[in-house]
Amino acid sequence: KPESWGTNIAAIMNAASIAGRIVVGIMADYVGPLNTLLVSTLLSCLSILVLWLPFKDFGTFIAAGVVFGFCSGAIVSLIPVVTAGIFGIKRLPSIMGFLMIGYTAGALISAPPAGHMLDVYGHGTGYSSLIIYDGVFLAVSTASELALRAIISRKL
Repeated sequence: KPESWGTNIAAIMNAASIAGRIVVGIMADYVGPLNTLLVSTLLSCLSILVLWLPFKDFGTFIAAGVVFGFCSGAIVSLIPVVTAGIFGIKRLPSIMGFLMIGYTAGALISAPPAGHMLDVYGHGTGYSSLIIYDGVFLAVSTASELALRAIISRKL
């Protein structure tokens, strides 16, 4: 029954995340960590906006979970590598501290507004507004990484 699959989807996403971290680690060695992060963020965004949002069937929901899990694992594991590549390994602890402060801000602008949107727009059961919210943030992240890629390319 699809309604009772919440924990199963979480397990599938976590399993895909393990595979994603391994594969993108290898991929990052060949195409660079920032390029790999950019592709992973873009694919995460597409899994949300192209697979999950428009399709409501169960198979596509599982596919979106696998793609998102695979790519989001890459995002988590590549942030420190990209940061070290940009700022240097000696500055990594300080810069990662600043990034953790940013993660705090992200937590504050994700869960409380999401709960409000679920109540107001989804009436407690419709998740489309939350899917769009998540997809927009991933699109902004992708655009930011693309801008960072362009800035770094000009420095070379």
